[in-house]
Amino acid sequence: MLRELLQTRIDRDHLGSPDLFVPRFDVRAFARGDAVQLVAHALMVVTPADVERAARELRPYLSPTPLQYSRAFTDKARCHVYLKIESIQPIRAFKVRGALNKLIRMTGEQRAAGVITASAGNHGLGVAYAAATFKAPATVYVPETANQLKVEAIRRMGAKVVAAGRNYSGAYVEAAAAAQKDGGATFVHAYDDPDVVAGQGTIATELLSDLEDFDTVLVPIGGGGLIGGIALYLKSRQPRIKVIGVEPSGADAMSRSLRAGSIVTLDRVSTIADGLAASAPGELTFQLAQKYVDEVILVEELEMLRAIRLLFEWEHLLAEPAGAAALAALLYHHRPVPNEKVVVILSGGNVTEDVMLRALKTR
Repeated sequence: MLRELLQTRIDRDHLGSPDLFVPRFDVRAFARGDAVQLVAHALMVVTPADVERAARELRPYLSPTPLQYSRAFTDKARCHVYLKIESIQPIRAFKVRGALNKLIRMTGEQRAAGVITASAGNHGLGVAYAAATFKAPATVYVPETANQLKVEAIRRMGAKVVAAGRNYSGAYVEAAAAAQKDGGATFVHAYDDPDVVAGQGTIATELLSDLEDFDTVLVPIGGGGLIGGIALYLKSRQPRIKVIGVEPSGADAMSRSLRAGSIVTLDRVSTIADGLAASAPGELTFQLAQKYVDEVILVEELEMLRAIRLLFEWEHLLAEPAGAAALAALLYHHRPVPNEKVVVILSGGNVTEDVMLRALKTR
């Protein structure tokens, strides 16, 4: 673990003004043997150049996802609406970008030693997929209440699944401790990792390639890796674009943290959007949000369910609650200006039968 934390790469690409450097390494953490602190206090650096490099290196493994103009939602929202459809990724969620980028950046020796992660579902799927791609052993710690469809999909990809803790935080603590005890396996954080953030940020490179003149992007927030990467890159290339985050009202850790000016950890998380159920943002992702995110909108459970239904009925697309959160924000909270061009990130489509049935019954 110590070796891994000290292998942070810093080069001249990391010295420009848009860079973010989070100096959180504390050698005393090693004396305490605190697994969570070992992970959280690593040196973390991420730049627009990292995002562009990730885009190049992911190209042999992932095709760009579609950015589709929606006439139905354009009429409904009274602005020009474009849907970024991440639900067609191999794991049906954007998380594969960050996970693959992380394993690409590892050495062959590190991959052979295996990876360990904690996930509510989609990140675990991403790590399992990336590990299978590179024939690396993978262990995924999931909450005891995890979406069983996602858990079974992780197993089918060949990863070992360990149920631990009542929520993501509990699974994370167990996974980080296991990584420290193992000594050789690399811990892959779900969001607070520069390589993961850079991988998620490749969505922004595709957006600018497909539609240079959009005005606003709506991005769901869990731990903040997705919006961190997207906002970092967009603001470095098109500072005028407004980056708006979206959180469930029952999992609003980033919103509260931004208001407080420091990381806030929720005592309780309550949301059907398991992909957004983080109790706190990461060190890196919080500082990215502070610097680059313009606004955060909170959405309710019923709004996400309605967005799932409308997306299915009008566009014949599937979304899980986390994947529909940005659309819910557009439909029920965002107030567009005339002729505004809004990109909505549909982050994932791994919806359970129960949630889909609930969504179809909403009106």
